Amino acid sequence: MRKTLIAWWFVLGMVIFASCVPQKKLLLLQENPEVENQGKADELIKTFDLKKPVYTLRTGDVLSLRVQSTTPAEYDFLSAGATTFGATDPVLDGYTIDDAGDILLPVVGKISLGGLTMQEARASVTESLKPFLANPTVNLRLLTFRYTIVGEVSSQGQFTTYQDNINVMEAIATAGGLSPYANRGRIKLIRYEEGQAKVYAFSLLDETTLAKTNFYLQPDDMIVVDPLPAKFFRENVLGTFSLGFGIIASAVLLFTRLSN
Repeated sequence: MRKTLIAWWFVLGMVIFASCVPQKKLLLLQENPEVENQGKADELIKTFDLKKPVYTLRTGDVLSLRVQSTTPAEYDFLSAGATTFGATDPVLDGYTIDDAGDILLPVVGKISLGGLTMQEARASVTESLKPFLANPTVNLRLLTFRYTIVGEVSSQGQFTTYQDNINVMEAIATAGGLSPYANRGRIKLIRYEEGQAKVYAFSLLDETTLAKTNFYLQPDDMIVVDPLPAKFFRENVLGTFSLGFGIIASAVLLFTRLSN
């Protein structure tokens, strides 16, 4: 019995020892690092051609429009917008693209932006303002690029970006990054298109993912990060095993002392 107990303690010690990481592999910017497979900062490893999608505006998109010009302030008909509960609400203050693909500006009237890229829309608004404002400079941003991240990340939820493109890794970073038990080899992307929910899966362990079209998000995308099987093992099997082992070891120890 005593030898069995020693063997169990030996196995447990080996498991704990195997899980340890040397400090040399954790400490940043060391003076004399003695770690194998280090990267060299000035050495180019690989290049990938990125497939950044060009987002085109669609019905329901809300745009932030800020215009600067040399027109006197008293003739500025595009002054700051609505204020809600004492604070400016960017979406309520924006311009919504209607079913016909237009936005409606005071004095100017309708401007057709549906199907245009952000750069094309900016140019179109600028041209439409030239008869009314002197030397207009247009700053146009998309306010409704939202995406959702759930699963094994630090902070689940819905997020909004004011960029017209964002990739999966950038999106996960806004959610606080992946948890230790995130399945990096199978990240699911759910995309809503034409009345369908389309599910894609890709791996963040594979560097060629950088060159995939779906590496970049579209508005209303959802990222689902599943846990590794190790999480279930750690939280259920290992916990139960440790508890059971502790009870058995205590019982054996008590029995041994009583026997002596």
